[in-house]
Amino acid sequence: MVVAAVIVESDGGVSSLTQFGGLSLGKRAVLNAQKAGAATCYVCIPDDAGALRRELENDPRITSNIVWSRPAEDSDTAQTQADGSWLVYSVDAIFRPSLVHYLVKHLPQEQTLALSESGNAPLLAIVSAHDGRRLVRELAQGSALRNSSIFSRQKVRWAPSPPGHFLRRLKTQTDVGRLEHDLLCSLENARDGFVDAHLNRRLSRPLTRWLLRTPLTPNQVTLLAGAFSILGAVCFLPGGYCGPLLGAVLLQCSAVLDCCDGEIARIKFMESPLGDTLDIVCDTIGAIAVFLGIGAAVWKNSGSEHALALGGVLALGGALSFPLVTLAEKTEEAGKQRGGWEDCFIQKVLISLTNRDYSIVILVSALMGQLSWFLWGAAIGAHVFWMVLAWLLFRAGRFGLVWRMWEGRGI
Repeated sequence: MVVAAVIVESDGGVSSLTQFGGLSLGKRAVLNAQKAGAATCYVCIPDDAGALRRELENDPRITSNIVWSRPAEDSDTAQTQADGSWLVYSVDAIFRPSLVHYLVKHLPQEQTLALSESGNAPLLAIVSAHDGRRLVRELAQGSALRNSSIFSRQKVRWAPSPPGHFLRRLKTQTDVGRLEHDLLCSLENARDGFVDAHLNRRLSRPLTRWLLRTPLTPNQVTLLAGAFSILGAVCFLPGGYCGPLLGAVLLQCSAVLDCCDGEIARIKFMESPLGDTLDIVCDTIGAIAVFLGIGAAVWKNSGSEHALALGGVLALGGALSFPLVTLAEKTEEAGKQRGGWEDCFIQKVLISLTNRDYSIVILVSALMGQLSWFLWGAAIGAHVFWMVLAWLLFRAGRFGLVWRMWEGRGI
């Protein structure tokens, strides 16, 4: 378990105040350590210490204890840190906390691991508490990380970054854009459907890079995506050809923005339970509005008396699915621990059916002028979905988990 982190300045001269993904490198380094489990961060960045200190003090996300270490400064405070693994890296190391969790899980106890690009200068390292305290003292005396005695010993295990995990060094200011794009591409989402992976994400990543430089929060982007859905639903109401087509295009734009909010949250360390709930609520309200709009469009275009009823049936199916999908997501970890066939099937159902791929089906139907095909299929499918999901949740005992949560006993 990681209990502390030692963050040093860049060997390559990149300032800790350099902006990357909407945050300075120094703040990103501290938030990465905090997310990895570090309760204390020893920041050894003398050149930018004043400006970085002010930046960290004004950010409510910073909850770790920050200890500032400068040359010739007394570093005895490092002796008080509890035993455990210490994380060591420079501010120009760009990685995700999942990498640290993976390394700690697979690293033999008391072994020093150094991930490196060249084999002699650590990009990211995990050391024992004893070596971590020793390193803080050396850095406080003006030594560079690459010259530390800790990494010159035989017991250090040098290795490249493990496959499937992101770890790169920001070498120059001109590399920021390319590295931001690479980091965004590394953000996996198990619930992405085919259209998300091959279309929406390709469109969302450049948009996310722009949004990262604005003051917009992930929750505000979620609300903006919801607004696009509602506006799209309104466009369906007059019927005809152009109105529904514009509505379908706006719905597809909403799907792209719906990718952006999660990307921003993870890049800026702004994930929250409120954000998760808001995302589900906005998706559900937007979908119900669009379904009703499609029913109205089919009614206007065909004069079918059943169209409005089908739109209502489809909207009802979406509304009934909402609490069940929320329940399934909130109890997902408990389901993984139980490991029953019902839990496995719920996971597969959620991944395959609770994504944004339906937006492209609506767009294609609008282009072909055949929204009635979508209306009939979705009206039936939505009710089959929620009934099957409800049965599986009951079989897996997930409703009882919610009752225990309400009683305050947790899952």
